[in-house]
Amino acid sequence: MIIIITGPSGVGKNTIINELSNHINFYFSTSFTTRPRRDNEIEGQDYYFITHQRFNDLIDKNHMLEYEEYGGYFYGTPKSEIDRDGIVILDLEVNGATKLLKSNSDYIGIFIDINDDELINRLVSRGHDQEFINKRMILANSQREHKGEYDYYIENQNLNTAVNNIIDIICKLEEQ
Repeated sequence: MIIIITGPSGVGKNTIINELSNHINFYFSTSFTTRPRRDNEIEGQDYYFITHQRFNDLIDKNHMLEYEEYGGYFYGTPKSEIDRDGIVILDLEVNGATKLLKSNSDYIGIFIDINDDELINRLVSRGHDQEFINKRMILANSQREHKGEYDYYIENQNLNTAVNNIIDIICKLEEQ
């Protein structure tokens, strides 16, 4: 079962996925990115940090399931990451997730969101300036236009509730 989790930056996707790992077994698909590694990120766990040249080579060799440019950097899912048994969870940018869901009806899409005030608070707490926040809010609103294209929509007002909602979705899907 391939589950794609998406939503605007800052809505808590990573936190939800990390908490979900305390409750169910799944394989988390690690994406490639050309952006620099942040201090708290672990190579091979959060992302595979590679050069633009290596990223382009993977595209040329048809090794990428999907890829997108976001914020001046490339992000992509290698095909090898989804060739697994059991539950595979992908954390994707909205455009890439939407394209992937349209290309394969077997994939399950979950759109995560929060209200604007909370999103702004999270972006401020990450140290972003007002110009960056304004751009992210414009982007978030355009991304939200796609939420109806997903199988499920979860508003992340409470971490435990959001995680339990996803567990319920997975349990129902496994029963089918």
